[in-house]
Amino acid sequence: MLKVSVDQGNDYLEYLRPFILQVLVDQKPDPVTDVGVSNHLREQFGLKIPERVVQILLKRIARRHLLKKDAGVYHITGTLPDPGIAIRKSEADRHIQAVVLGLMEFSKSTAKPISTEDEAVKAMCAFLEEFNITCLRAYLRGTAIPTVVGKHHRHIVLVSKYVLHLQRNNPERFESFLVVLQGHMLANALLCPDLQSAPKSYKGVTFYLDTPLLIRRFGLEGEPKLVAVKEIIRLLNNLGGTIATFSHSRDELEHVLRSVAKSIDSRDGRGAIVMEAKRKGTTKSDLLVLAGQIDGQLAEAGIEVKDTPEYIEKFQIDEKAFTEVLKDEVSYFNPRAKDYDINSVRSIYVLRKNSSPSIVEKCRAILVTSNSGFARAAYKYGKRHEESREVSPVITDFSLANMAWLKAPMDAPSLPTIEILAYSYAALQPSKELLDKFLSEVEKLEQQGKISKRDHQLLRSNTLAQEEMMSLTLGEETALTEETVTETLRRVSEEIKKEESEKLTAEQAAHRKTREELVSERQERMQIQEKLFLRCRRKAKILAVTITVLLIVLIVLGLIKGVGFTSKNPLLGWSLIMGLAAVTLLTLVNLLAGTTVKNLHQKIENRCLTWFLKREAKAIGFDLRDFQ
Repeated sequence: MLKVSVDQGNDYLEYLRPFILQVLVDQKPDPVTDVGVSNHLREQFGLKIPERVVQILLKRIARRHLLKKDAGVYHITGTLPDPGIAIRKSEADRHIQAVVLGLMEFSKSTAKPISTEDEAVKAMCAFLEEFNITCLRAYLRGTAIPTVVGKHHRHIVLVSKYVLHLQRNNPERFESFLVVLQGHMLANALLCPDLQSAPKSYKGVTFYLDTPLLIRRFGLEGEPKLVAVKEIIRLLNNLGGTIATFSHSRDELEHVLRSVAKSIDSRDGRGAIVMEAKRKGTTKSDLLVLAGQIDGQLAEAGIEVKDTPEYIEKFQIDEKAFTEVLKDEVSYFNPRAKDYDINSVRSIYVLRKNSSPSIVEKCRAILVTSNSGFARAAYKYGKRHEESREVSPVITDFSLANMAWLKAPMDAPSLPTIEILAYSYAALQPSKELLDKFLSEVEKLEQQGKISKRDHQLLRSNTLAQEEMMSLTLGEETALTEETVTETLRRVSEEIKKEESEKLTAEQAAHRKTREELVSERQERMQIQEKLFLRCRRKAKILAVTITVLLIVLIVLGLIKGVGFTSKNPLLGWSLIMGLAAVTLLTLVNLLAGTTVKNLHQKIENRCLTWFLKREAKAIGFDLRDFQ
C-alpha cells in the first residue's frame, strides 16, 4: 500500500493528514501547537504521534494557506476542509458491526461458537492477516474465495467459510465485509506492525549528545524538553543505536551546573536554566549536588561518556575556516562554548576516519544538537569534505527524532481493534482505482519476490519530499509546545518591558541632559549677570565718588561763603552761592532725616548702580527679574 502511495508522489506522513485536519476542524485550537494537536490525536483517535512529526504536517498544511505562522505560533486563518471522518466512521461502524454479529450467528452452527464481539473481531483479523490479498482479488477481479485447506486455527477456518458464504449468498453483507477488509489493510498501512521485527538499522552508530541536550535530559529546562530527549533516546535504543557524549561535553555540563549554582541567587541571573530553577524552587545546593552526581545520572539515563578523540592531523578539520562558518550561523555569548562545539565536530571527523557514509545508518558517529544554526554551519563546512558531503557530522534532535520514528512501528493505539478498523477506513478510504493499483503491485511483488521488512522500513522513512529532507538535514525550529508558546509570550513581554525600560532610560537620559543644559545655561546667565553687575557697580562707584566729591566741594565753598568771604569773579561768586545753598539744604535734610554725607554717597551709588543695570540689561535683552 505504501509503495503505491510513494509511486503517486505521496509518503507515509500523508496517511496522518486527514486525522490532523479533523482535529483542527473539530477542536479549532488557537494557537495551534504540535503538543496540543498530538494530545487531541491520542484522545480522539487513539494515535500516538510524536509532536515533531505533527510539526512537519502542520508545515505542510500551512503551505496551502490554511494556517498562518505569526511570531512562531500557528493560527487557523480560514475554513479548513472537513475530512468528514465522523460521518464515514458511523457508516463503517454499521458495516463492521453487521459482519461481526453475522459471524457470531454463523458460528452457532459449529461445535464451539464465538461468544463475544471481541473474539469475533480477533477471528476476523487473524483470517485477514493471511488472506486479505485473496479477498481483495476476489472483490476486484471477481474470482472466488478459495476454501481454506491445510492446518489453520479453527477461527481462520470458520471466518473463511463465513466469507465464502457471504460471497455466494449475501452480496450486501459481503460489501460490508469488504469494508472490514479495507479497514484492516489501511490500519496495517498506518500502524506498520511488521516493523516490530525490522532490523536494528542504527546498530553500529553512536549518537553523541551535545551539552544543551544533556542539560535537557537532566530536566533543567522543563518537563516537555526532558520528555522529548527521553523519547529520542528510546527510539534510538530500539533501533540499535548507542547513545553517548564526549568527555569534554561532560566537563562542559559540570561547568554549566556550577556556574548556574553561583548565579542562581543573583538578581542578574538569566537564562532558561536559571528561570526553570527558580520556577521549580531548585537551590544552589541542589545544583552543586547534581554537578557531583553527573556520571551516575548519565549512566542511569543510558548515556555513555566516551573519551574525546586525540588530535590526529590526518583527520583534523580547518578550525579557523569552521570558525568563520560558525560566525554566520551562531552567536556565542561564551567563547568557551564555541571551542567545545568545534572540538565536538572535529572529534566526529576523527571517529569517521576515511569513511564516506551516504546514509546515517553507515556513518559510525554523529553529533546530535538542539542548535539548528550549529547544524547548518557543520553541514556547510562538510560540503567541502568528501567524507561528510552526504551525511553531515551534526544533526538536530528534531530531524533525528522524525527519522527514527519513521523507522519504527507506531505505538499501539489506545482504542479497541474494531474502532481502529473503522477510523482507518473512514480517514483513508481508498478509491477502487487505488485498490486496483495496490493489487497489481502485490502481484508484481509476488512474481519478483516478497518485499522485505527492511524494504518497508526504507519506504516509510526515506520518501519525504526533498525540501523536507533538507530541513531534516539542516535542522528545524524547536517544537512548538504549550511551554514554548508561554516562553514566546514571556520573551515578547520581556522585550516589551525592555523596550519600555529603554524608553524610560532614554527619557531619563533626555531629562538629565535637559537638566544639565538648563544648569549650564543658568550658570552661563549667572556668569553674564555677575559680569554685568560688577561692571555696573564699578561705573556706579566711579560716578558716585565723582558726585560726592563735587558735593563736598560745594559744601566747602558754602562754608567759605558763610564766614563772609566774597569774590568779584562771577564764576567763583556763583560757586560760593551754590555751595552755601548746598550747605543749607544738607543741613535741613540732616535735621529732618539724619542723613550724612556718607549715607548720601551710598544712596547715590545705589541709584547709579540701578540706572546702569537697567541701561545695560535693556541693551543686551536681559530681564532684571532674572537677576538674583
